[in-house]
Order: sequence, then C-alpha cells, then structure tokens
Amino acid sequence: MINPYSEEERLQAMISASFRASRAHFNHLPLRHVINPPADMFDAKLARQVAIYVLHIDFGVPRRRLVALLSVARWTVMQAVRTVEERRFETLFDRAYERIGARAKDNFMAALHEAAEERGAA
Repeated sequence: MINPYSEEERLQAMISASFRASRAHFNHLPLRHVINPPADMFDAKLARQVAIYVLHIDFGVPRRRLVALLSVARWTVMQAVRTVEERRFETLFDRAYERIGARAKDNFMAALHEAAEERGAA
C-alpha cells in the first residue's frame, strides 16, 4: 500500500512505474536487465535510460535525487538524459517515448488509486 503523503513511497512507486513501463515497451527483456543492464546488451541500456528520463522529465525527480535513489553514478543519469534527448528528434523514437511516458504515468496513478481503495476498504 502506498501512502500518498509519504515522499519516499511516492518516489518508489514512480521508480516502479517507470521501469515497468520501459520494460513493457522492451518486452523481450526481463525487468532485472532493465534495472541493471548487462554490459553487452545495448537495448537493456536504452531501456534503463528511457526509464531514468521518464523519472526526470515526466515525474520531475531531480537528477541528484535519482543518483541517490537508483544507486547509480551521476554520469549514468546525465548520460541517460542526454541520450534520450538526442534521440527524441527522431519521430519514431519520440512517439515510442511518449507511449512509455504515458504508460508510466498510468502505472503510477493506478498504484495510487489501488492504495486509496485499500485504505477505504480497511
């Protein structure tokens, strides 16, 4: 259950929603590879970069906060933002990104509504 008044729980729900949305688009990858991509899997790296970009742009999580939350290097977050921003100029990639961002927001809102229903039923 998510407490909507707890910043930490909301952030964890946003992280989950973003990674699940990115994984849904890259459906050939297991979630563990999106979270921690193997060195030789460039599509897994891109999936993680998209999830990080969604967290930063769509959910408004500051880059420094992402570094601490995801336990990654500052360079990793900066590179993710830079890579996705550069690729968004491609129309096909931008449309895919928009779908991933929308799915992440839907996942997050669904988690909040589910938590509200659980609190209401209790």
